[in-house]
Amino acid sequence: MRRAALIVAGLYLATAGHVGSKNVFFSGDAGPYPVSVVVRPPDVVPGLAEISVRIQGGAGEVDLVTVRPVRWDAAPEGGAPPPDPAVPVPGDPELYSAELWLMTVGAYRIEVTVEGSRGTGTAAVPVTSVMLGVLEMPPVLGGVLLLLGALLVAGAVSIAGAAVRESRLEADEAVQTTQRRWGWFAMACAAALLLTGAYWGNAWWDAVDRDVRSGIFERLAVEGAVTRDSGGPVLEVRITDPSWLGRNWSPLVPDHGKLMHMFVIGVSGMNAFGHVHPVPVDSATFRVPWPDLPPGEYRIYGDIVHESGFAQTVVDTVRVDAGALVDSGALAEVVSISVLEADPDDSAWRGAAAPLAASGTSTPLADGSTLHWLGAPDLRVDEEIVLSFAVRDPSGEPAVLEPYMGMISHAALTRDDGSVFVHLHPAGTISMGSLSVLAPQMPSMTEAGERDPELVDEGADVGRMGADDVGTVEFPYAFPQAGDYTIWVQVKRAGNVLTGAFQVRVTE
Repeated sequence: MRRAALIVAGLYLATAGHVGSKNVFFSGDAGPYPVSVVVRPPDVVPGLAEISVRIQGGAGEVDLVTVRPVRWDAAPEGGAPPPDPAVPVPGDPELYSAELWLMTVGAYRIEVTVEGSRGTGTAAVPVTSVMLGVLEMPPVLGGVLLLLGALLVAGAVSIAGAAVRESRLEADEAVQTTQRRWGWFAMACAAALLLTGAYWGNAWWDAVDRDVRSGIFERLAVEGAVTRDSGGPVLEVRITDPSWLGRNWSPLVPDHGKLMHMFVIGVSGMNAFGHVHPVPVDSATFRVPWPDLPPGEYRIYGDIVHESGFAQTVVDTVRVDAGALVDSGALAEVVSISVLEADPDDSAWRGAAAPLAASGTSTPLADGSTLHWLGAPDLRVDEEIVLSFAVRDPSGEPAVLEPYMGMISHAALTRDDGSVFVHLHPAGTISMGSLSVLAPQMPSMTEAGERDPELVDEGADVGRMGADDVGTVEFPYAFPQAGDYTIWVQVKRAGNVLTGAFQVRVTE
């Protein structure tokens, strides 16, 4: 028995658009109750997910909070376990906690139901359950178990020999040579039988181990490159993973109306950022016009959602040479495809992120507006916070924001070494594409799974989607690792996508 059968979460977790960020954060409404939900996925599958539910302003008004996991392919009736009650956390009247079993890999929705004086409401939180690694057995523990197993085998062999040699003797009768020989023969047979059983048991365990390891999640392998078409430089992303080419993955569905959200981040200095939306040109290839970014090395992160609600982020690194950005067939490959049109929601940013020194640190936006950091400057690992920002127009007044792909704002953050990347919404880290698949019946959503823009335009309920006041946007999150991070916040004004960036340090 060389390995433990524990399946543990590794560095990368496939929940929505995440790299290196384990927990799932949700901010929204359960009917009349504003709720914030944190889901901490289990380290083993099957395993227990930890659920925290905060009901804002619900102290004294809530009678019961329940949570329930529902797999994406569960039958409408009887296809999920009964809900489990969440218990109040002593000392905090708004906070409830629960644990839920996630029994298999795949896409789930966690249904959070609140009952109280205002009525009953339910919120759905998409969660992806995956296996990402195998915890090796510590050598010392393995040695102890091997020694104990050897003692058991030796004891069983000795008992078999004694039983054959002495079980039919009278109390005062001596063991004869014949009986002694039969005892040795019995011990040999018992040893052969037990060792054969151990061999086949180990072979069975190795087969189970191989089967488990074959189910460890791996992101779809992709290859990115910058080429040219007749209209200019093009970012091409090709899915090269055999499982995709072999049709072992379900097709993609739109998230915010796009099949892929691609984030392009300059490796050197974090001084270049793009948010673009490649379109498919065949079953495995996506293309998009290269954003207005300089030559250099870039990390690319592509958020996709499968029709099962399973969300993942594909990752690669591309190097963009100066020759690929100039109109010269001698310097860059010209591919014979139709000219791609830029998506109006595509955007690019160049500059230096504002170092976070204190609350109120600001950075300019392209239209003369400013983006202000409203939170505390001290950020710590695993501390649940709300990243709050204020947008002020050129006159210093709160800016009126327009919906940007169904949200009042988007944000992306990365640890500067690339080990963490997260695409944030005011609704949290959840994928709205997953939500549209897993809980299409949720109210106040469009058919694409996004908040109805009319609600945002009218100012109704924008607080739950990220703006308690005009010009304020918020994102619930907790940093998973210490280190230096860059945060890009995107809003839309007068039809233009504006991007501001902050450099922050997270400590233990």
